[in-house]
Amino acid sequence: MAAMAAAAVRAQTILELADAARDEEPIARALRVAGAAGADAASLRDAPLGRLHAAALSFHTALAGARLDAVATCAACGSVVEFSLDADALVSLATLDGPEASGELTVATEEGEWHAAWRAPTAGDLAAVAGRGDAASALLALCCRLTDPHGQRTTDAPSDVVDRVEAQLAAADPLAEVSVAIECPECGTAFVVDVDPIAFVWREVETRARRALYDIDALARAYGWTESEVLGLSEERRAAYLEIVREGS
Repeated sequence: MAAMAAAAVRAQTILELADAARDEEPIARALRVAGAAGADAASLRDAPLGRLHAAALSFHTALAGARLDAVATCAACGSVVEFSLDADALVSLATLDGPEASGELTVATEEGEWHAAWRAPTAGDLAAVAGRGDAASALLALCCRLTDPHGQRTTDAPSDVVDRVEAQLAAADPLAEVSVAIECPECGTAFVVDVDPIAFVWREVETRARRALYDIDALARAYGWTESEVLGLSEERRAAYLEIVREGS
């Protein structure tokens, strides 16, 4: 990923990525982005989800810098609240030494002790439950083996047991879910916004692909060049020609 971030991502790469991933589901799309950035997409599919999010955020940094600008709507007053995040700071969460990505947990309840053997959800797990009405419980069933106080395997546990397991999963993979606490400047209401790193990077890919097509169109009209000829120019040379075209308009 460092090599991709060190140099500008070429327009050809962006256009090919946009064409290939446009109709894919979010996880498949993110894995394709990671592959375009030089990451091992196959290993990311089977790794904790936060690593895929880190790859997506690093690719966003290569495209547009580390600043992520977003908006949210205050549920209390309906105002639009602007906020920003630092992609590099988020990526560091996935690279810090933390808890193992799997483990066991015992939770004491009034009924007795529940036992959970868990592992952090992967990108493949999310793809497997995507679109399901019971996606949250299905994901937990994939990643956690629950045993009730009588020693019986089950998928139905008290809420306090589920809460403890989910807290353990969140601690093991802090970039799996990105939540931001913000305050509405209009009414002062504090609320939490969930941020989807995959959606951020895809929006940037689409924006850059559209911009590249406009550039190709402008230079094709001005000089009669083909798409491949335009894309064969360096980024700096293409920008210089575009500036000449604009000055002559």
